[in-house]
Formats: sequence, structure tokens, C-alpha cells
Amino acid sequence: MQVVLVSVCIPVYNMEGCIERAIRSALNQTYPEIEILVCDNRSSDRTYEVACSIKDRRLRVVKNEKNLGAYGNHNRCLKLAAGEWVKFLHGDDELFPSCVEEMTAVVRDRLSETALIGCGAIRLNERNQEIQKTFVPSDLFVMRAGMPSEFVLEGNIFGTPTMTMVHRHRLIRLGGFDLTMEPASDGDCWVLLRSHYPSVMMSRHLVWTRDDPPGSAGQQLKLVNRFCHQAFRQCEKWHRLDSTCSRLPLRKTFYGDWLIRETFRFWDATIHALFFGRLVTGRMLGGELLRHRLFWTSIVFYLKNRLKGRTAVSFRDHSWPVALSSLRIKDLLGNS
Repeated sequence: MQVVLVSVCIPVYNMEGCIERAIRSALNQTYPEIEILVCDNRSSDRTYEVACSIKDRRLRVVKNEKNLGAYGNHNRCLKLAAGEWVKFLHGDDELFPSCVEEMTAVVRDRLSETALIGCGAIRLNERNQEIQKTFVPSDLFVMRAGMPSEFVLEGNIFGTPTMTMVHRHRLIRLGGFDLTMEPASDGDCWVLLRSHYPSVMMSRHLVWTRDDPPGSAGQQLKLVNRFCHQAFRQCEKWHRLDSTCSRLPLRKTFYGDWLIRETFRFWDATIHALFFGRLVTGRMLGGELLRHRLFWTSIVFYLKNRLKGRTAVSFRDHSWPVALSSLRIKDLLGNS
């Protein structure tokens, strides 16, 4: 049986209080063929020193010469890793002990074609209490590669990097994480991989994740504005790269529908910001929609779904396995 080396990569910045916990969860994996690579992004606290204090032959800790940005550091991990597969792990998250073993068992027989595999996550609060389980299909769900127009309406079903394992060489060959898409480079990366290679979603929850502290109202608004800006850039990018419809205006293509769904959550943020007298989000959102001549379509879609009591994660009529059933293929273990 072919031995598959997996690199558990931890791109980290200023997480001295939790980095040891993340590293220990990687070292405690039941899968034997692993390396753990910590890439410290020029932390200003003791993250690097804490990581270096852990002695294990499987652990390698490096410190970047300069801060590369969040996803620049993910690309740095891809470059330095030795494994055929990379299991990402953020510095405040943890892996179930069997995480790498279970994910590797799924992909071992798919090395000739698969590039992305995902699992479910259990979200924890600051007191380590479970607050949510992400949705997972009832059984293994294998999808063929396809144009983004075939799957983007169902959103980022693969979640954060901690919830994924990627084929390192294939992702590098495609250019890695697109830094112009930050802070949404992960979702954009999954679109990239899914448009070129088959992907797999497991029916298991194999990681614990924690949300970043909310920060001040101003910081939250700034982050929302960045995500809003990148939502438009991402839709525009994939519309431009889609040879079947790139000559048509975005609003007349499937990518216009994608943009309408993406902006649903930003109308929520716009209304919230207006209560505090902040107009910047509304101006950005309105301006971008007007530029694509989608302003009134977006308004109608938002109000229609809001009046039905739906939120940004609940306005879909079907779960994504139903919506993406046309992409499903028989997996290489002989199951459907």
C-alpha cells in the first residue's frame, strides 16, 4: 500500500495563548506519516518561542523574514511542506485525533485525481463550549470538476482551511491562494480547485474551530467592507475566466445570480451600520450593484427572502447535496 505523507501546516500570527494546543492536537494524530510545519508570520508576541519549546522530531517551526499576510503565509506553508497532501490547521483550532487518518483513508485511493477534501467542524466559543456543528452530507459525497457556474450558488461548502486537506502539488500548479482575494482567498481557492479537479466532502466532523474575537464595532465594519469588496471581485474574476459567458454582461449570466446571493448578507450589515450612523457599507454596496445594474434586483431578492424570515444561510430551498446532485460521481471505493 502506498505511504502518503501528510503535512499538517499551521500558518500563525500572534497566538501565543493557543498555539501549543493546536500543535499538540497535530502531534496526537493517530496517523503515523505526518510532519507538522508551523509558519510564524513575524508574530509580535511569544508565538514563535512557544512553538519552538515543543520538542518532537515531527515538528518544524520557521519564522518568516517579513509578514506575508494571512494567505501569503498559507502559500509559504505550501512551498515549505514536504507532504503530498497538506492538512491546514489554524492556530486557534484543533484536530480530532483521527482527523488525518480518516481524511487520508478517503483520498489514498484518489491520488490520481482528487485535489480537495473537506470535513465538518464543531464550532466552540471562548469557553470551549459547542455552539454549532457545520452541515455535512449523510455519506461521502464525491463531485466531479466543473465550471463555477455549476456549484457557486451553494456557497463555500468547504468552509475554512482548517476544514480541508489539499493536494499540495496540484494547488501550487494552479498558483496557490490568490492574494488579491483576501480576506476571501480560501473560498476563492476552493472554487479554483473544484473547477479543475474532483473534490470530496466527508460526512464526519473532524475538527474544532473557534471564531476570532469580534473586536470593536469599527473593526467589524472594516472587515465587512473588505468582504463586500472581495465578493464583487470574486464574482467578476470567475465570470471573466468563464469562456462560455465572459462576453456577456455579468448581470445576464449565472454570475449575476451568484452576486445577488452573495450580497444578501451585506444588506444585513448595511442596515445594522445605518443604526450607528455609518454609511460606508451602504455606499459601497449600492455603488457596486449600480455599476453592474443589479441594484433593484438585489433589493427585491433581499426583501422577498427577509419577509419569509430567511437569513443569509437559510434562504436556499434545498440542502447543497440536493442542489449539487448533478455533480455527484461514484467514489473510487465503489459507493455512490
